Amino acid sequence: MPLVYSGGNVDFVAGGCDMKVMVIGSTGQLGSDIIAALPRAGCTTIAVGGRQELDITNTPALAAYLEAQRPDAVINTAAFHNVDLCERETEAAYNVNTVAVRGLALECQKRNVLFFQIGTDYVMEGHPECRALPETAAVCPKSIYALTRYGGDCMTRTHAPTMGYVVRTCGLFGLAGCKVKGGLNFVDTMIAAARAGKPLRVVADQIVAPTPTDDLAKQLILMLQRRPEPGLYHAVSHGQCSWHEFACAALAYAGIHYPITSVSSDEFAAPAHRPRYSVLDNAHLRSAGLDMMTDWQSGLKRYIEKKYSPGGARKM
Repeated sequence: MPLVYSGGNVDFVAGGCDMKVMVIGSTGQLGSDIIAALPRAGCTTIAVGGRQELDITNTPALAAYLEAQRPDAVINTAAFHNVDLCERETEAAYNVNTVAVRGLALECQKRNVLFFQIGTDYVMEGHPECRALPETAAVCPKSIYALTRYGGDCMTRTHAPTMGYVVRTCGLFGLAGCKVKGGLNFVDTMIAAARAGKPLRVVADQIVAPTPTDDLAKQLILMLQRRPEPGLYHAVSHGQCSWHEFACAALAYAGIHYPITSVSSDEFAAPAHRPRYSVLDNAHLRSAGLDMMTDWQSGLKRYIEKKYSPGGARKM
């Protein structure tokens, strides 16, 4: 029996993606799940874990690497992800999030290589009383991180017009964890703090669509298989919640009874602005019949079972 991945509206079968795929940021939270899923889908992988393997800000080196490896597709999950640090290290943020993406887009377009640039919900902001934001909604970047990531979106669409895909997502959490957060993600941080008896204060005025990286990895592979029209796509879990609601659900699914105080974003006074409402709508995937994302609660339950159940990666 072939291995079948099931999504919200569509399935795809293992072995249906006979391509050589280069994943930049392969040791990261999303990259590691993509690398794990690609072989099961019949793809050959080229894992680029970090700057020591390939400096994507060095366009000549990037071009030489692509020429030597000759991938059919490139998925770039790398970025300057430290949102607050971007406010101080603006040039580094611009070089990694915008300039490097321009080089990737140009070199992939030149070689007829599919290019997937992973984007962020931080470039958009709506109102909680409005519906989720489709790809046609206006952008509203209010931080250096958001501005430079939007620059990467623009570079992809401008310089890889027939080969480029911008896939915006939100609130990622996966087994590998986030390097910026010491190998943890938001869910892990909440569980660790509760176990340690630390006070938990979580913002209730930022509304998001938390997305598990294994779901997003499968969605990207489906796009590789089906090759919809190049352009901008949103790929997030269905539904929405505040970070406070997400934290409460994480502890509940983990069987941990612990109080979490809801607070305003203003109480944290973070250097960089965070969107108050950045729930994305997978309108373009849905119109193409390719939206296989599930609801955030199902993704969170599965993650807790994988990582924290007795048979999972970590013990409760």
